[in-house]
Amino acid sequence: MAKAKWPKLPRYLVPLFNSANIYLCRSKDEWIQAEASIGLPPADLSVSVGRCRQFVNDATGENLYLIGVFDNSLSTLVHECAHATFYCCSDVGVTTNPGDANEPYCYLLDRMFSHFSQFMQQEST
Repeated sequence: MAKAKWPKLPRYLVPLFNSANIYLCRSKDEWIQAEASIGLPPADLSVSVGRCRQFVNDATGENLYLIGVFDNSLSTLVHECAHATFYCCSDVGVTTNPGDANEPYCYLLDRMFSHFSQFMQQEST
């Protein structure tokens, strides 16, 4: 059986030490295809509107994150970007504390959300 092909997904390279690649899955089908290409069995996404998951390439040590937004909602996108941002900051030793300014977290969340929001389908009003 042939290995599943990696889907064409929007990508964001984390500028904080170029520490990770983050990919946006805009449908459950894209998510399942991405996981299959990594060699994982299909996830149960029946009740999910979004998801964030980290993978580490054992050969290169590269962090890869999948963000899934399955309801086309910008609020789900920012929610999942927040998860990825916490993980990315932790990966490079940047701590987040409620009493601190947390500028690396805030800027990374802002830039990641701004980058991926252009790939979301906008409803016409």
